[in-house]
Amino acid sequence: MRTVIALLVALVVAVPALAGPPLNGTYKSIDLPGGGTVLTGRYAEYQPTTPVAKFNTLNEMSWDGSTLGGQWWWYCPWMTMVPTLIHDGVVGGNGNRIYRTMYAGGFCWFDGGGPWGNGDAEYTAEIDSWITLLTETWAGGVLVGSVRTINAGANFVGYTEGCALLSLQNTEMIGSTYLGGTLPADYPDFWEHAPCASVGTAGPGEWGTVEGITITIQDCETVPATPTSWGQIKQIYE
Repeated sequence: MRTVIALLVALVVAVPALAGPPLNGTYKSIDLPGGGTVLTGRYAEYQPTTPVAKFNTLNEMSWDGSTLGGQWWWYCPWMTMVPTLIHDGVVGGNGNRIYRTMYAGGFCWFDGGGPWGNGDAEYTAEIDSWITLLTETWAGGVLVGSVRTINAGANFVGYTEGCALLSLQNTEMIGSTYLGGTLPADYPDFWEHAPCASVGTAGPGEWGTVEGITITIQDCETVPATPTSWGQIKQIYE
């Protein structure tokens, strides 16, 4: 019995105090009307075959004017199927094309010092959905621009099962290797989804801005801790 008590006392000492899950709430980016607390960002999409194709992989990072990824980072969601063309208004090489694209996999990271901070140094989540409405603009038979509206969802790791986030964001292409450009130094690297890792800056792929962000965090609670006081442990065995 003394051995059991000694072990239980050791557990009381060994179990660390838990900090807090991300704060539930809705957070908007600084560019939206009224001003928000979420930084806008920059992205690079690795496009190994064509600009709109299966296996394209995204890498998005916050940008404060000097530092990439200091507040948030979305990486390695990849296009899991051939995009669906839902509108083709390109006539004579001019006009718009609209695609619906589906991504899956990947992760996101939030700095614990962000507006959602609640005690932990950082928060990580696994992406479970990423749906994009992509609008391309063509002129003279050449792709000259594209914008996306993105709806994403992810589940935080290490908290209650329902602890999740929803993200609405907009991106705009700034350049592309397919248009003769070179990825600038102050943009994220191109990443491949398998393995989830950087493939450098050569591409091929495109890059641009991430703006108009709305993030909603919901149902986040701390996972119930094991007993951490001698009184609590005694109650288990009484």
